[in-house]
Amino acid sequence: MTQEELIKTLQQQVKELLETIAGLHRIIDSLNEAVAESQQTICSLNDTIAELNQRIKELTERLGMNSRNSSKPPSSDNFEKPSPKSLRSPSGKKTGGQPGHPGSHLDITADPDEVITHVPHACLGCPQHDVCVSRACVGEIRKVVDAVVTVKVTAHQSLVLECPLNGITHKGEFPEDVKATVQYGENLQALTIAMNTVGAVSLNRTQEILSGVFGIPLSTGTIVNMVSRCADGLTGILDFICKELKASEVGHFDETGTSIGGKKHWVHSASNLLFTYLTVNAKRGYEGMEAGNVLPWFLGIAVHDCWLPYWKFSQELQFCLLSSPAT
Repeated sequence: MTQEELIKTLQQQVKELLETIAGLHRIIDSLNEAVAESQQTICSLNDTIAELNQRIKELTERLGMNSRNSSKPPSSDNFEKPSPKSLRSPSGKKTGGQPGHPGSHLDITADPDEVITHVPHACLGCPQHDVCVSRACVGEIRKVVDAVVTVKVTAHQSLVLECPLNGITHKGEFPEDVKATVQYGENLQALTIAMNTVGAVSLNRTQEILSGVFGIPLSTGTIVNMVSRCADGLTGILDFICKELKASEVGHFDETGTSIGGKKHWVHSASNLLFTYLTVNAKRGYEGMEAGNVLPWFLGIAVHDCWLPYWKFSQELQFCLLSSPAT
């Protein structure tokens, strides 16, 4: 190979090498761009992860909120109850009455309505049975206390009399509380109302229990009417309590949630040492408080938890902080 051919060959190899180096530079530039894009993606993902962690923390804290660590009402706790924490230390003794304890039992001193005698089994069928029983003494008495459910029906009859002196017909008058042909008595109404209100027994269960026990056709509509008539009869005393609370020097105000017909409602309370006035409203805040008709007229010292709606009343009230401010 001549010198000129060798030079041309070397020049060609150098040219190819330079092209290869240029290609490698392009690849490196491309990789650098990819790395930069990856770094941007990583930074964006880190920001997203931080936001998600913060959101998870907030939701976790919200799930852990209850009436004991926030302004949420006790009704929002559902069926979760705090674990009992007793300050008493274990004594090591068994549960129940301890040795030497006098104890207590059902003590009935009234005369029994029925007496049943029990003859020894060995005397049954003996020809001297009647003679021995007539000379027997009572060795021990045990009493069984039971409840007997009876239905008493009282028929009121209005007599029609014709006066023999003037021929005018007179008709006997029924008592004021006997207005219908057939109606339920005061005792049954009181029991029905007590079960459905104080006992918090539903309409259907109250109807089932009383109808089954007494064997009378007591409908849910009748129960509603009984409770409504009882409520109407309390209007006067409720007005009196409301009036007394408005004029009270010190009053306590609070609200808590409840469920009515499957919907959330709020029980607003106003109270002092003598009276408690409860109203129910679909609103928890200012509207529900105003509808209670006590706070808008109250001029004494109001004890509450400093929730914001309490401060929206126009008159200058003196407030006393009951607990930590609600959020």
